[in-house]
Amino acid sequence: MEQKAEKIPLCAGRLQRLIGIFKKEKAVKKDKAKIEEQKRKAVQEWLPVKDVAEDLIVLKDGRYVCVLKVMPLNISLKSENEKKRIIQTVYEALNGFKESMQIFSIGRPVDLDSYISYLQTKSKEETNIIKKRLLQEYLKYVASIVTSGEAIERRFFIMLSGKEKEELKAKAHELANNLEKSGLKVELAADQDIIDLLFSFSHPSQAAFERAPLFSGPYLPPMYS
Repeated sequence: MEQKAEKIPLCAGRLQRLIGIFKKEKAVKKDKAKIEEQKRKAVQEWLPVKDVAEDLIVLKDGRYVCVLKVMPLNISLKSENEKKRIIQTVYEALNGFKESMQIFSIGRPVDLDSYISYLQTKSKEETNIIKKRLLQEYLKYVASIVTSGEAIERRFFIMLSGKEKEELKAKAHELANNLEKSGLKVELAADQDIIDLLFSFSHPSQAAFERAPLFSGPYLPPMYS
């Protein structure tokens, strides 16, 4: 014969306490979700950027921002006359540009792990004793730079703003061409370059060690603190 399971009565007091625990956990989760949502809204309200499209930053006030990437140039390797020429040409390009601009630079640690791995492989495969010793010494030197935090990549940018997209881009190309006369390499930042730049400002601690998510558009992904 089958035995029926005996029902164990649950004390009313225990039941109330159990319901109270569930309600408390639910309230805590709800409060956490509310706080996170408030943080997200606060950052989005503070950030003046509405979108990134067509290699431009679209601001909430309707203006556009164009970003020029200026590649670093080591003029210490140039002669004195060449240094003067470069400085004079850059001065004339910036001084002759009548529109307002912002010039800034960002430094971030360089990831040398792959390069160190490459040197280690070359050192193991090298059969010449002298070359092997030189590779090992150079490997120690590179490793010391990494541990000291001196491996910094510095990037330079120029930001221009305006109300008309095509006019703004034309002015940006004009400035880029004038700067390139000095020997500098200047490029118009693409959408993903701009996302990387915004990521550096909104996530400074993360940006030192990782890159921004790939941007597939058409809208700028949310920026959270």
